[in-house]
Amino acid sequence: MSKQKNADPADVPQSAECENDTEAVDGDSQSSTLADNGKTTTSSEAEPTDAPVEGGQSEDLEKVSLEPTEVEQLKTEVDGLTEKLINLESQLNEAQRDVAYAKAETQTVMRRGREDATRAVNRAKRDLLTRLMLVADTFHRTSSELEKIEKDERTDVIVTAVQVAIKEFDKVLSGEGLELSNPVGEAFDPQFHEAQATVPSESAEAGTILDVLRVGYLLDGSVLRAPQVVVAAEVQKERDEASDDV
Repeated sequence: MSKQKNADPADVPQSAECENDTEAVDGDSQSSTLADNGKTTTSSEAEPTDAPVEGGQSEDLEKVSLEPTEVEQLKTEVDGLTEKLINLESQLNEAQRDVAYAKAETQTVMRRGREDATRAVNRAKRDLLTRLMLVADTFHRTSSELEKIEKDERTDVIVTAVQVAIKEFDKVLSGEGLELSNPVGEAFDPQFHEAQATVPSESAEAGTILDVLRVGYLLDGSVLRAPQVVVAAEVQKERDEASDDV
């Protein structure tokens, strides 16, 4: 028969306490686990979703998110920009009108300047040619007088030289647009001729120029100096016959 070893009474309580402590630890761990699970579930339910909103919904959310004050501010900015654009268009139109007016004014000034310059040149030209006409008159009178003298070998050379000089002088005047007017045998025209006397003539028709006392000149077709002429008049035959009968 074997002897059974008596158990140490001190050992029993310690093992029991250990078992109790283990069970307590296990219970605490289970309760803590449940508590953690509960917190996790609660936190997952409380967190908002980050899933993106598709299509126009995001734009609608952005539009809705604008505050009324922001919308009013944007409208004010748009109105300000529109007003500035209108002002700029008005300034551009005004500048274009000013440029057109300045261009027209410049063209007018240039045209008037050219016309004034042309008139001044023509006036100076007329004045110069008027003085040269007096020289030409002297030459022509000299030529007429030379035609009346008796010619010999010596005088013929002088007369010929003077006549050549007069012809050259007339060519110079003609080159400047001055044309000699010596209308002998032409019909009298008061616009181009200056009558100095009328002489009855049976050989010429009434109104015909019989003689030229002073030649005239035309400048570019216009009368610069009208020739002084003698005009033929109609012969009074009936009055002469009546006087003879008396």
